[in-house]
Amino acid sequence: MGSSHQSNINSAIHPSTSLLVAQKLAGSTNVGSGIYGTIITIAVIGAWYADPTSGALETLLSVLATLIVFWIAHVYSHVVAHGLVKTHIIPAFQQDWPIVQSGFLPLFVLGLGSLDLLDERLSLLLAIAVSGLLLGLFCLTMTRSAGRNWIQSLGLTLIMLIFGIFIAALEIKLG
Repeated sequence: MGSSHQSNINSAIHPSTSLLVAQKLAGSTNVGSGIYGTIITIAVIGAWYADPTSGALETLLSVLATLIVFWIAHVYSHVVAHGLVKTHIIPAFQQDWPIVQSGFLPLFVLGLGSLDLLDERLSLLLAIAVSGLLLGLFCLTMTRSAGRNWIQSLGLTLIMLIFGIFIAALEIKLG
């Protein structure tokens, strides 16, 4: 009975803690926007990396511009969906800010490449890897917050990570 009781306590604690971690990663309670921005970041960097002449600075500027455009598009859609009510404008900007914020760490890595503190091509690869790691952390923390055990969470994270990378690859191919 003791271990069963302890197991129930652990499963009750981990979901909320995992959700808080995911929200910290996103910088908001809107984890979905952080995930969306991360996939966009992977796709844009991947598209630039596919061109062997691409540099870190042009990739950084492209990622930043793309994230900002998608952020504004999401804000626009939220504001229009609420009938252009002024009280929804600022909250809409805040709610979808994780789209842009999710790119900060990969942008930092690209910045190191653009300043020649890292090889430019290496910085593109590392920025993709950092984005993939961030996506994996989002997946893991969200599966844990749904009450899954570690084995289930790791398996689902792998599946969702593969699917997220597939979505980014589709964006690269179609873009």
